[in-house]
Amino acid sequence: MLIWGIHTMGKRTAAVLVVGALVAAACAGSDDATTETTAETAPATAVPTSAPASPTTDAPPPVTDAPDTTIVETTTTIDPSEAKTLEQINAYIEQAAAFDQAGADAQFPEGLTFAAGGAPGYSRYVFRENSFGVVPTLVEGPLDDTVRCQDVELPCSYLELKELHESGADIPDELQMDAAELAELVSQLDELSAFAVAHADIDTACAEGFVSDRIQTANMGTHLYKVDWIVDGFDPSKPEILLYALADDTVPDGPVGQCRDGVWDGEPMQLIGTSFIIPPQVIGNEHPETFAGPLDNWHIHYNLCRGAAEGRDSFLPKSECDAAGGNFSASLGWMIHAWVDPAHDNDLGVFSMWNSTVAPISDPTAIRETRQVRGSDFPDGAEQSLISDFAYSGELELTVGQSLFFNNVDAVPHTVSAGTFEDPQLDSFDSGLLSPGTNFELTFDEPGVYSLFCTLHPDMVATVSVDG
Repeated sequence: MLIWGIHTMGKRTAAVLVVGALVAAACAGSDDATTETTAETAPATAVPTSAPASPTTDAPPPVTDAPDTTIVETTTTIDPSEAKTLEQINAYIEQAAAFDQAGADAQFPEGLTFAAGGAPGYSRYVFRENSFGVVPTLVEGPLDDTVRCQDVELPCSYLELKELHESGADIPDELQMDAAELAELVSQLDELSAFAVAHADIDTACAEGFVSDRIQTANMGTHLYKVDWIVDGFDPSKPEILLYALADDTVPDGPVGQCRDGVWDGEPMQLIGTSFIIPPQVIGNEHPETFAGPLDNWHIHYNLCRGAAEGRDSFLPKSECDAAGGNFSASLGWMIHAWVDPAHDNDLGVFSMWNSTVAPISDPTAIRETRQVRGSDFPDGAEQSLISDFAYSGELELTVGQSLFFNNVDAVPHTVSAGTFEDPQLDSFDSGLLSPGTNFELTFDEPGVYSLFCTLHPDMVATVSVDG
């Protein structure tokens, strides 16, 4: 049996294996050593910052605030292979403890070499490959806990949140907000919705000075900006952006129209939502504190080539973007969508980046897979799993010989390790420490059901089913 403690690594809780004299005894050649150890006598690499608890498969051990002098008494038997596993996991924990997160919510970690991966709207980071190599292209949400209310089974849309508030029903734990926060959020969204509905006619927006970017993105629409509001800071009654899409629910092949002399010049458009953009110079590099509750995950685009002439965005390097007549932005301001038009209520959440009711109209549960980013290192025929928000994504169902390709696009390091936190089997497979922007390929030669977990965060678990 392995004994676990808990310590805090950065802004999240990480597991610490209490090795102590157990490893020393095993390395000395005693396969059946029975040892008592305390935090005061254990080697430096094994000192826990809290009293350890024996885990169960039902829940990870609790976090405590016990001081370093807490006595840790264990009685167990360990063989050399287990000792090696414990030493390896403790080495990962030491490496992770030394990892420097990004200096602010708006930034990427420094000093790392990135690989392509991620999914806009579903991961903290997104890295893309262009002719100059791999570049960071998106930061989303706070470095600390990110709450993504994108489950179609949860009340995450504007109208669902409004109904939940008015009903007085219990708020699902997944929303991580109380009744007062929900009431304030709904009030803000009502105010925003009133503004949106008042601009259902795109000519109204044109008359008030909104300017089209001429790019209609799938499941997102086209952005009309009120440029002189961008430096004013956050006001739920004054969104800097209104979102429209072609009224016939199609996706255009090229650029859409634009406002000319206060009226719309182009194909008929329909209002679909709102958006905000606030430069870090106005609101700061930390994640904006704007809407009530934790559901609003603001994002910043990096290395973006806006191609108004072609009607689409790309991630060309600046020189190629300029040559193509695009408008290159090293970074844009903090942005967020707010889907408050009742006719386009969004099952993916009021603050989701994507809306399945916007052309091409689609199954909301299918959008995530279509947004996953892959680079030249992605194996042919592989399944992809994002490591994001302290979870492994995907169904994780394979056939023998098929690769499973993991992208760590979270804010902190993780591992993909065989077994469970009770019974680690690192000799079977182990990714080593995966820093943000690191990928890992895993292939199974035999059919079966395989368990995997993160050695740093033992509540991160997944099961891989492999068919013959």
